[in-house]
Amino acid sequence: MFSALLINLTIWFGICTVGAAGNFQDLLKEGRNLDFYRLWLSWVDNHVPLILMSSVLFITLRNCLSIINSAQKIARLYVGLALCFYPLHMFYNAASRTLRQSEELNWYNWMLSLATYDHFTWFLEFAWFTGTFAVVTAICIWHQGQERAAILQKAETANLNLHLALEQQRLRSIRQQLEPHFIFNALNAISALVRSNEKPIALSGIRQLSDLLRYALNASSKDWVRFSDELQFVRDYLALQNLRYGERLQVHIQGDSDTIMHGDCPPLLLQPLIENALRHDLDCHEQQCSIFLHFSLHGEQLRIHLKNSLGQQSTPNPGLGMGLGQTKTRLDLLYEGQAILHTKKTQEYFELTIHIPLQKPERIL
Repeated sequence: MFSALLINLTIWFGICTVGAAGNFQDLLKEGRNLDFYRLWLSWVDNHVPLILMSSVLFITLRNCLSIINSAQKIARLYVGLALCFYPLHMFYNAASRTLRQSEELNWYNWMLSLATYDHFTWFLEFAWFTGTFAVVTAICIWHQGQERAAILQKAETANLNLHLALEQQRLRSIRQQLEPHFIFNALNAISALVRSNEKPIALSGIRQLSDLLRYALNASSKDWVRFSDELQFVRDYLALQNLRYGERLQVHIQGDSDTIMHGDCPPLLLQPLIENALRHDLDCHEQQCSIFLHFSLHGEQLRIHLKNSLGQQSTPNPGLGMGLGQTKTRLDLLYEGQAILHTKKTQEYFELTIHIPLQKPERIL
């Protein structure tokens, strides 16, 4: 507040200096010689009421902005000051003029000095008053707008931070559910091998499971991995499942080009989808199952198409039903509306298609 008042005083002194310099030049052209300092003091003296008014008005409006929160209030304030301050300002100027002329300041001399003002002087002083009021009020309104904008920005930032924190918490919760779910199903595969008395194959499966768990634990601490790493994890997972299902499991992967493999994806994105195909197909019948995984690039958008055959006369597996629902939720949170997941089911096939950007979004959770 003090700095604002100091700036106000500096501006007024600057105005008085410029005005005095203009008068001084005019007097020199007329051949009259007048001390510039005295001329400057007369300008300052004439503007003392405006200096005081602008300072008091600024302090008042800054401390009570409700005074100018509507056009009607501003108009009432202007009229009130015009009726009260403007006459006092003119009386002050008349008194100051009388004293500068070395005359005795009495009521008669005072009124006589006031009466000598022409219409232009009255208009000019009123213009000074109106301009001062307009500038101070505009500055205070601008300050009010800046403060409201800062408060709104702060509230929006707090809201976005809260929204981000909730999304992060929700995403962590989903990941915490996916990891034990994956471990549970992988252990089921090992358990099936043990029960079949295929001990060498079971031991091989345990080693493969160790590698899978190492990747899963490492990826769980990341928000994004390369598609090449994720696809290798899926191949290893399918190799483990192949120990269990043998030739019944047929997998065909196409479109895994270098460009796509250098793209970004959330960890454990593909494995739940493959697991869903196994759980709701091979586990429901004794026939062969074909899984087709195809990648294709359309501009900056990656299309992942997964299709698995459906066994005839098979009994549906109720399962836990987590894979597709959790995947869709993760995609919505991570890609903020840029990802699409839709499914299609026929008598022979179940198809799933995902459209996502090849590269991770700029905002990283």
